[in-house]
Amino acid sequence: MEESSYEEEEAPQEEEDENTRVTKECLEAFHQKDSICEASIFKTVKKYFNAGGTPEEVVNVLAESFEGIGNLARQLVLWLEFCGESTSGIESMVEDHVKDLLEEHFDPKKADTIFSEEGDLPGWLGEMISYPTWRNLFYSLADKHPDCIMLNFTIKLISDAGFTDEISSVSTASQQIDVFSRILKTSVASILRFRGSSLENIISDLVKLVCSSKHTYFYTIALLHQACKDRGTGYKLRYLSQELERRARKMGRDTCYITLAMCGAAAYPTIYQSLTSMLTLSKNALNSGDVTTLYQLYSAEDPPPVAFLRLPQLFELLIDALYSPSEKSRNTEHNDKYIYVLAYGVSVTERWDGDERRSINTKRLEQTINAIEKTHALAKLDDMQEWLCNIETVFKYLKYPVVSMGIIKYCKVVTMDSSYFKGVTDSVPLHLIMIDEIANNHPLHHETVFEFLKPLFERSHEHLQAVVCETYRTSFRQFILLLYQDKCVQSRFQNLFE
Repeated sequence: MEESSYEEEEAPQEEEDENTRVTKECLEAFHQKDSICEASIFKTVKKYFNAGGTPEEVVNVLAESFEGIGNLARQLVLWLEFCGESTSGIESMVEDHVKDLLEEHFDPKKADTIFSEEGDLPGWLGEMISYPTWRNLFYSLADKHPDCIMLNFTIKLISDAGFTDEISSVSTASQQIDVFSRILKTSVASILRFRGSSLENIISDLVKLVCSSKHTYFYTIALLHQACKDRGTGYKLRYLSQELERRARKMGRDTCYITLAMCGAAAYPTIYQSLTSMLTLSKNALNSGDVTTLYQLYSAEDPPPVAFLRLPQLFELLIDALYSPSEKSRNTEHNDKYIYVLAYGVSVTERWDGDERRSINTKRLEQTINAIEKTHALAKLDDMQEWLCNIETVFKYLKYPVVSMGIIKYCKVVTMDSSYFKGVTDSVPLHLIMIDEIANNHPLHHETVFEFLKPLFERSHEHLQAVVCETYRTSFRQFILLLYQDKCVQSRFQNLFE
């Protein structure tokens, strides 16, 4: 009986302590500046009364805390209108100021309490995302506070509202699989549909989003790998997949293992070992032993699938090794193996029926080997007289895309040498003539040619005015030709003058 009476006495005490705590919290909220203007004021007042608060105290505290900042802002707007400021200009001024204040004082913990206090989606949030200005604010805040539940939910709301194309550059969008999938679908569809200056922006935003984590990168590459089997758009999606891989490597991501897994190289342990030892981010270099292994496998009667050699990273390394004049330290006795592996990868085709290979077409293999051998020998000799003597043969071999890429590499190394222009006597150097021929023969090389010409155009040679003027004239003519032939480089060309 004594114990029961003690519990009965303790219960009112606990309730009184809880009411005291609630009234204290409410009074602290009421003391905030302009607290009477807060959207949650009615709930807070009700909570205060339920805890035993007095109306007189509420009225006094709310009156003391009222400063009327909103009314002052409204009065300032009226003054600006009276002074002749346009309505749109005032709106932009106010919105920019509010955005700056929100970005400066945003508290993700307080923002997350919105859901716990409101219990439902706040009406003002749905209204805010209908305006571009506030959507951009949410994108900016989401990048700064990736763990904020309220912001992540808002990004999903924006995606559901149909603004998927706007959030492709928001990194937090990758944290929600449904949002990420929707963005990926929209971005890929845009890439397949558009062509021109906007395409680069779309790909750049997609790369940023895809490379935000290993999981999103693997998910994207796996989807593209399956989609590549479509005969209509498969080659475009394969290019997109390779472009994502290339840019991911530039960002410091090791994509080697995922790339090899997607093409099935793991089923061929010898090839897998050779490729991983050369293509991982920490290595990214050829070695004669592994290239010899690839040569032996692909020169056998029943070679592995050619797809294992069709890796852009491997092609780049082989071209650098064969066409860069500065690559002198490598053991040249293995040149034939390097050339064979490169030629096999770019020229051999296969016909498959499901998982069974029906035929291998090596008809162009020998011709490609001869073209690479001849131009490789000239690049390593680096004698302009020899180039001139074989110019007709060189122009014939420039029709091979792989040779053209090699010549661009060779010309880039040679022309970037600080002493290059000191030895040039012709108004149009042979290197620029070859680059011109490549641009005419290979539309897909236009962007690479542009990247070659850009630093050449931007270089300063104050002591060689006459030669430089003629060279600039030639470079500018080639720029104009590229713009005429391919609008994809137009925006990059404009950036030179910004």
